[in-house]
Amino acid sequence: MKKILVIGSNGTIGRALVAALEQQNTVLQINRDNCDYSEQALSQMVKVMAEQGSLQQIYCCIGVLHNNFLSPEKRMAQLEESRLAEYFYINSILPALCLKAFSPLLDRTQNSQFLLLSAMVGSIKDNQLGGWYGYRSSKAALNMLTKTASIELRRTNKNASAVVIHPGTTKGNLSKPFAAGIAEHKYYSAQESAHRIIAVANKLTPSESGQFFNWDGSNLPW
Repeated sequence: MKKILVIGSNGTIGRALVAALEQQNTVLQINRDNCDYSEQALSQMVKVMAEQGSLQQIYCCIGVLHNNFLSPEKRMAQLEESRLAEYFYINSILPALCLKAFSPLLDRTQNSQFLLLSAMVGSIKDNQLGGWYGYRSSKAALNMLTKTASIELRRTNKNASAVVIHPGTTKGNLSKPFAAGIAEHKYYSAQESAHRIIAVANKLTPSESGQFFNWDGSNLPW
C-alpha cells in the first residue's frame, strides 16, 4: 500500500481522487476543513504528516476558475488588480507553498511523485483565443513554479518527480457555467479524470520530472 496525500480533497477532482485511491492505499487529506493554507498551518500539517512516514504520491488539487468574486475576463478592460491577485494567490502561490511544505516528505527510497493540477489554457504556446487573463496567467505561473521546483528536487531527492497535469474538462462546479460550449465526448466525469490522473502518476519516472502532461500522458507545450 502506498501512503498518499491529496491536497484540496474537498473539490470535485480531489474527492474523486480520494475515492479512487483509498481502495488500495492509505490516503491522507488536506482541505479547508482542516487547514487554512497559511504558511503556519501548512507547517503544522507537515509535522503531522511527517509522523506517519514518507509519502509515495502527493496530488495538489488547489485551484479556482470562478466564484462569487472571480469570473474569467474576456477583455483587457475587465482586468482588476484585486481579482488578478486572487487568481495568482489561489492558482499559483498556494500550490507553490504546498510544494515547499510537502515535497520534503516524498519517499527517497523509491520512485515518488508530486502532481499539481494545471490547465491546458495555461500553455503560452497553445494560446490562440486570448481572454481568461487571470486564470491563464496564474496557471502558466504554476507551471513555471513547478518546473523550477523540479530542478531543485532533482538535486535533493533523485527518486522524486514533480509535474503539472491538465486533467481534461471535468464535470463539476468549476466547469458548469461553461458547459454549453463543451462537446460531450470532451466533457469527463470526475471519476474518469481521477483514474486518468492516477494512471499518469503511476507511470512517472524521475527522468520525467518537470514536465507538463495532458490527462492521457502526452506532453503539452509550455
